[in-house]
Amino acid sequence: MEQAKNAYFELKDFFRHHDPKHQREAEIFRRLGYIDVQHLAPRIKAEVLMATGFDDEICPPSTQFAAYNKITSKKTLEIYPDFGHENLPGFQDETFTFMMGL
Repeated sequence: MEQAKNAYFELKDFFRHHDPKHQREAEIFRRLGYIDVQHLAPRIKAEVLMATGFDDEICPPSTQFAAYNKITSKKTLEIYPDFGHENLPGFQDETFTFMMGL
């Protein structure tokens, strides 16, 4: 389920104001690749607890999975199918318990 409708409005604004014909699109996306968190994820060495809401329109699940799948350390993913980019019920307690176990 991809809910990216609000995730990339800055890119749309950039192209509207600076490259309306998308003539530099390939270059722009190549440069953005340098700051894509999925490329940094393999450097994580600590244990990870992560939560994803399937209705997240700000950080789409596909981008979260891309990063999560490249983490090589011990990891846990909690899924919240009916939630978006918001406080997730019970996750603060899970985070506290996770942190206390480190």
